Amino acid sequence: LVNATQTQLDKDKVFAGLRSLYLNKVKPLEESSWYSFFQPGATLDASDFDAKPIVLLLGQYSVGKTSFIRSLLGRDFEGMRIGPEPTTDQFMAVMHGTEEQL
Repeated sequence: LVNATQTQLDKDKVFAGLRSLYLNKVKPLEESSWYSFFQPGATLDASDFDAKPIVLLLGQYSVGKTSFIRSLLGRDFEGMRIGPEPTTDQFMAVMHGTEEQL
């Protein structure tokens, strides 16, 4: 895993290695086995490695999804509601930015 003591150059080398490994080893196997025929859109392009990651959390109510996000952020966030019964009835996107907004 990448940690705080590693430099940006180290991180870039790791990501470049992963991109190369996928494009040179895994993707040819996917193509030869018709993987995309059974799972359309599943194969990656080089640009997929440069895109920001998107994470979707789904689950029953009151299982810790909001608490998990709060733990990752290290603080409470706008619109956060925690309770023993269902407290959210809509999707919420948490993204990096200069100001907080819903």
